[in-house]
Amino acid sequence: HPDLLKLNPKGLVPTIVVEGGTDLVGSIPEDAKRTLTRSTDDTSWIVTNSLDCMVFLNQMAKRLNGGDAFTDLGSDLSNANLFNQDISSTFYKILMKPTLEERKEAYAVFATNIGKYLQSIIEDGFYNSKDKPTLVDLAIIPWLLRIPLLEHYRPMFQLNDHLEDGQVRKLEDYIRRMRKLDAVQKTLWKEQEDLIRAYKRYADGTATSQVGKAVASGRNVHDV
Repeated sequence: HPDLLKLNPKGLVPTIVVEGGTDLVGSIPEDAKRTLTRSTDDTSWIVTNSLDCMVFLNQMAKRLNGGDAFTDLGSDLSNANLFNQDISSTFYKILMKPTLEERKEAYAVFATNIGKYLQSIIEDGFYNSKDKPTLVDLAIIPWLLRIPLLEHYRPMFQLNDHLEDGQVRKLEDYIRRMRKLDAVQKTLWKEQEDLIRAYKRYADGTATSQVGKAVASGRNVHDV
């Protein structure tokens, strides 16, 4: 949408516009300030990176409720960044790389990184947490929920070929557990077909967003 592109040239969500917001922005960790920009009329701050958006919202929760929404924000932010690069960036490579061999290589990396991620998922719990989801869980679950997109556009690749049966079951249980969360439910698309259509331009190589251009030129999505 043109209004979104004015705020965020990447054309991605989430994008948060904070009217005023100087105090809250000042409370964000220095390494999270790198993607903050001012609106053209200099009346608001704009947050355009998904992890920065979560950190920003955590700061709001801290000010309003007197405590962090996430128990170990520093460590979680580092791990979320790592897995976000390893999983989400590779997701786009599977869709957009021009040759079958490149896609196959990207999928192997994708599956391997999911396997590494699962090592830190507590049985019947979350990422290094038994009772409640962490920032890492919320950063990674959108990409795990998009696995059906890969099954639709790249059906020749299957997680079963890379993960053991126990890992696949653990992944399926984890996705079901995360999907039931109210915070996740509120972000889900209403129709799977709508999501499939939205990603068609990436799968057929016609995407002109900054993400699409980055992958097409050989760069990583997380570097955009």
